[in-house]
Amino acid sequence: IDSSDSVSTAYSDGKISLGEFLQYAIQKSWIDVSSLDISSDFYDLDTIYTELIAYIGEHLKTDPEFEKLIYKYLIKNGTISGYEICMTLFDQKVLNSKKDDDNESLKNGYLSSYSFMYRKIKNLDITPAQLALDPYSGTVIITDVKTGKVLTAVSYPSYDNNKMANHVDSAYFNKINTDQSSPMLFRATQSRSAPGSTFKPLMAAAGLEEGVISTGTSIFCNRIFDKITPSPTCLGYHGNETVQTALRDSCNVFFYEVGYRLGMTNGRYSNETGLSKIKKYAHLFGLDETSGLELNEYAPQVSTEDAVRSSIGQGTNNYTPSQIARYVTAIANRGTTYDLSLLNQVKNSNGKTIKKFKSSVLHTLDFKDSTWDAVQRGMYLVVNSGHSASLTENFKNAGLLVSGKTGTAQEDKTRADHALFMSYAPSNAPEISMTVVVQNGYTSSNAAKIASDIYKYYFKTDVTKEQE
Repeated sequence: IDSSDSVSTAYSDGKISLGEFLQYAIQKSWIDVSSLDISSDFYDLDTIYTELIAYIGEHLKTDPEFEKLIYKYLIKNGTISGYEICMTLFDQKVLNSKKDDDNESLKNGYLSSYSFMYRKIKNLDITPAQLALDPYSGTVIITDVKTGKVLTAVSYPSYDNNKMANHVDSAYFNKINTDQSSPMLFRATQSRSAPGSTFKPLMAAAGLEEGVISTGTSIFCNRIFDKITPSPTCLGYHGNETVQTALRDSCNVFFYEVGYRLGMTNGRYSNETGLSKIKKYAHLFGLDETSGLELNEYAPQVSTEDAVRSSIGQGTNNYTPSQIARYVTAIANRGTTYDLSLLNQVKNSNGKTIKKFKSSVLHTLDFKDSTWDAVQRGMYLVVNSGHSASLTENFKNAGLLVSGKTGTAQEDKTRADHALFMSYAPSNAPEISMTVVVQNGYTSSNAAKIASDIYKYYFKTDVTKEQE
């Protein structure tokens, strides 16, 4: 299909119907008719169109995504009510109507269907996936930045391990083993996504250490980076940006330029040279191997194509939350890349310690102080400059200063982007780092909101409670 064709563009923009587009596509020979049930050697447009519609209809009958789309519109149009959805949870035995305290309140109208669903999800009685809602999964990892010890590694949805200890509840095991939301998958180490803009602090450090930019370098963003074709774009027109403000604004054009300059050799751009420089710094931050956690972990993927786009976390960059956690921990402590660890010590049945686990350093990054200052200043501005209204709102009552970097990653055009937020606190004397990844979380501010709530809990600094 010629995406530049005026009729194709009109269909993409919603200006003509699917029927009109299909008839045009048949005329342009964009459709392979060999799979259609046409016995005659001679056929006209109407014959092909009729058989094509029949072919599509037959395949849609068994297409689960199309079925979901139908239900989506039935719910959106009010054909299926929220109350009916709630009752389905009881009918399908997801919830027990006899033991559920909210059942009568829902039936009597004292509790709205929305409040009922929200309460059940919050109390872990059901998961968003059981209502076909996005987001329905995520992970949080907290590390001690001075040792690389993992203080928390949480994966959601999960399962009740009390039902899996000593005697396995076979019915429960079968339920979670067949659950399409994969509660037995430990997403901290066994889910990967592009890092998105969380990759930009690494590129800032690479540019500064390789000397292709300085802390005072100004790069102009007019939204389009026209040094390569096709030309990638930025989400805004930022004007002149330094490395600190480019991190604050998450300016794509600035980091496209950094990636481009890293690929320059004797006045000529080399994509391979740019990729090799990116790989060098990914290696230093531990992004080219598993994080060290004593669990099964997916191998990372450092980008192997398009140095310019890879510089904003695209290309083929692909990392687990645990690998991003090691990377941000190294930023927080200014240059020590640890092997992350969940283990502190092993004791025997008598309580005697038989083994202690010490911190293991993978790399020590001998970067200039000015490099660390610039990267950390940029991450401080991301959260505290007021340029992002959502981040300002999320952290205004945190009671301490947090530095961080947001990111989004698109995996499936039919679903929301993954939301990422890597951070550390307190900004002036980091103690912990935190990595939050919400799969199909729409916007990184959702991941940041989770981080904000956890920081308040960890440091006991919730200003809103002090004001009550």
